[in-house]
Amino acid sequence: MRYLRTSQDFLFSQLQHLPFSVKEHEIPALNQMSWLMKTASIELRVTSLNRQRSHTHRLLHLLLDDVPVKHYLADGEVGMEDESRSVNGFLHFDTASKVRRKILSILDSIDFSQEIPEPLQLDFFDRAQIEQVIANCENKSARGPVICNVKHVHKVLIAEVNALQGMAALGQRPLLMEEINTILQYVVERNKLLQCLYAKRHALESWRQLVEIILTACPQDLIQPEERQLIIRDLLQDVHDKILDDDAAQELMPVVAGAVFALTAHLSQSVRTEQKQLLADPVSRHSQFVLMLDGSFTPSLGSEGMAVGFASIGDSSLHIILKKILDFILKTGGGFQRVRTHLYGSLLYYLQIAQRPDEPDTLDAAKKTMWERLTAPEDAFSKLQRENMAIIESYGSTLMEVVCRDACDGHEIGRMLALALLDRIVSVDKQQQWLVYLSNSGYLKVLVDSLADDDLKLQSLLTPQPPLLKALYTYESKMAFLTKVAKLQQGALELLRSGVIVRLAQCRVYDMRPETDQQGLFGMRESPVFIPAPVERYRQILLPALQLCQVILTSSMTQHVQAAGQVLQFLISHSDTIQAILRCQEVSAGSFQELALLTGVISKAALPGVLGDLDIDINEGMQIELQGHIGRFQRQCLGLLTRFSGSDRLRQFKLQDDHAEGDRVNKRDEMELAMQQICANVMQYCLSLMVKNAPAFEHTICLFTPSLSESTNRDGPRQDTQTPAIQYWRLPGLGIIVYLLKQSANDFFSYYDSHRQSVSKLQNVEQLPPDEIKELCQSVLLAGVDKISTAQKYIVARRRLVKLINNRAKLLSLCCYIIEMCLFILWRHLEHYLLYCTPADSQDSLLASRLPLKSRKIQGSFSSDPNLDFRSGLSGVSQHDIDQLQIEATNSFGESLQKKLLDIESLYSKVRSRYTFIQALVRRIRGLLRISRT
Repeated sequence: MRYLRTSQDFLFSQLQHLPFSVKEHEIPALNQMSWLMKTASIELRVTSLNRQRSHTHRLLHLLLDDVPVKHYLADGEVGMEDESRSVNGFLHFDTASKVRRKILSILDSIDFSQEIPEPLQLDFFDRAQIEQVIANCENKSARGPVICNVKHVHKVLIAEVNALQGMAALGQRPLLMEEINTILQYVVERNKLLQCLYAKRHALESWRQLVEIILTACPQDLIQPEERQLIIRDLLQDVHDKILDDDAAQELMPVVAGAVFALTAHLSQSVRTEQKQLLADPVSRHSQFVLMLDGSFTPSLGSEGMAVGFASIGDSSLHIILKKILDFILKTGGGFQRVRTHLYGSLLYYLQIAQRPDEPDTLDAAKKTMWERLTAPEDAFSKLQRENMAIIESYGSTLMEVVCRDACDGHEIGRMLALALLDRIVSVDKQQQWLVYLSNSGYLKVLVDSLADDDLKLQSLLTPQPPLLKALYTYESKMAFLTKVAKLQQGALELLRSGVIVRLAQCRVYDMRPETDQQGLFGMRESPVFIPAPVERYRQILLPALQLCQVILTSSMTQHVQAAGQVLQFLISHSDTIQAILRCQEVSAGSFQELALLTGVISKAALPGVLGDLDIDINEGMQIELQGHIGRFQRQCLGLLTRFSGSDRLRQFKLQDDHAEGDRVNKRDEMELAMQQICANVMQYCLSLMVKNAPAFEHTICLFTPSLSESTNRDGPRQDTQTPAIQYWRLPGLGIIVYLLKQSANDFFSYYDSHRQSVSKLQNVEQLPPDEIKELCQSVLLAGVDKISTAQKYIVARRRLVKLINNRAKLLSLCCYIIEMCLFILWRHLEHYLLYCTPADSQDSLLASRLPLKSRKIQGSFSSDPNLDFRSGLSGVSQHDIDQLQIEATNSFGESLQKKLLDIESLYSKVRSRYTFIQALVRRIRGLLRISRT
């Protein structure tokens, strides 16, 4: 390459004359252009890597400028005036002097149409046999298309004629020879067709390679963002216009589809990067974060900000590109699924442009009232999404049919991308037309029923040495789409009608839980491998099913009882697996995610009275069995509080490896979030059990005994790491609730300080020390941090800070929820024990015998298991227990804790809808503790 560069300036001088237009020698000219473009691609790549900016700059000028080429110095270097301006500084000159970009002229020179020779019309030879002879005589050259050997065909046909005998054959020999000439002429034309198509395909591939090198390998600053978008827009529109022509050859579709995919990906990246630069600008970002801190800033970009992001090409150009991609999809018809695979990817990249970028949750945005949010003007993201959806819907059921068919059948990659496209469209389809079509045409039912076929394939993936993981990836795509459908209320009802939960209950793969690896007890010690371990593959199968159940339970508002009944049948069908997860013998991010999802599902499904609302007929024996399963789920969920309410083993794990790098940091964040979610789910479950079984305060179902010993022991000077857990078949004491309340209050302030520090760092990323920037980048990038530029490091650091801020915001929300639930449960129990409970050693034996009878009636509605006696909080309580409860509760629920709780409400809850809820509960508990029992 150095020789070509320095010898007579070969490459630049040859590229100046592109495209070659020699009609008489079209195939050699296309081949020469192809190799010249490949050489130019290598030259651009090499000069970019070697930072020879002048050479790269010069070639980019030649290929991308839409003005006449400037004169260059004799030594091949660019003059000072040209070096001072970028390749894209041509937006301000006279439009009359513009010329067509050379990269577009090269595309124009490739004729997408191709004349096809007329089919053979034979009188003597059989056409099918002749086609077979031609196929047998085809040869594959080292560098070229598959062509037919004309001499070989001639030899075979002459031998066939010579083999004929008789006077009739001799009389017809001239006619036979004439037909042989016709066949040979057809073979020659056929060879020329194949050679011409191969040359065009080769030229198109070389052109695509050159375009991709320009957009990816060349320095970004040589092409300004505005001009980059204009170039991509012109390339996309021109290549679509050529392939959508009625005379365009179908053989060129795969290459063009690949080019469209690459161009759309770069367009999406360019536009989204330009949108994010608004927050990246130091001046504008500082002013915006000042507004964030005083609560007057709305995180979403307004129309003014969006106008900057789309000003380069405009919404109209984007709409044209969308229409052309959709036309291209329909042009492929029933075949060419691999071509549509590229187009589905292109469409996903295009729809990504209208997605709102990740924004930091600064906790101040919630100060806006609901009316202000509802009456706020439509921002540019929503506007572009709405316009995109209107264009997609204008294509009607024809487009729906193609995409839905590819999602249900065909190549695995095509199915995955079609499902991802359906996922994206359904999420922005406000009119739900696609959901209605999926339901009415039966495609949704087909997807649900295909889970039975996936079951057998997924079972084979749990072996130590699995086959290809294509079935797993397809299953994940399918479940992600079904989960997105379930987020819509109508979609959840359609899935229930389709029997998706019943299908999941019938799948045996969920019962094949592998044994956990005890060597990796703390979950983050194993080095990452490409093929995950069997237990990780199992979680990739189970977690989507639990997510789908949870979303259906949340969305099926009017049919919640039906949904809860079906989900309960799913849990009971796989009860061994469910109970193994609830025992939680492993401490890892994956096991905690399992437990967080499972407790969320149980808290919404295994509720009192659910068996009585089922439509199926249940005999007495079956009812006892089902109630036994529900009772075990209830006991194990309550037992989780003793493990996750700040046990020292988990607390040690949360605090260890403070300087862990890479993926370990993200794993620790995931585990911390999962543990808080588990506690929140269990507290929500306790609240549901109490509220749904208590017709009045004096009949409260007591889930916790009147003992604060757990809180006293844990708060003492010595905290053993092996604190004995309360047996899961016995009721825990109220001390667990008090300890969890204190722990959540302390965690809240820790997360709150971390959140504010991260927000402050995000405001001033450029002012952070280099070591801190590197540490932030290493938590995102596993390797290669030192090789990226400073500007890219700032971008990666911002991404990590935004993720950290949002993680802390979720933790704050969960802590506040746990605090509210703990206070409510503590208040209800204290109110019952201190006001309504009659001690077992009381003199009023009549009342003492009557109250358990009432509670027995209430208790029988949701658990008949004698091992878990919720009445024990009533029947086994003595006067000494109640007096001791009041003393310990007064000491534990002191002024310092009350002040913390009120501070939490003033810091956080005042911007949420439950303002003064904590204050009211604190006041009531304080009043209860001041009552003196007589």
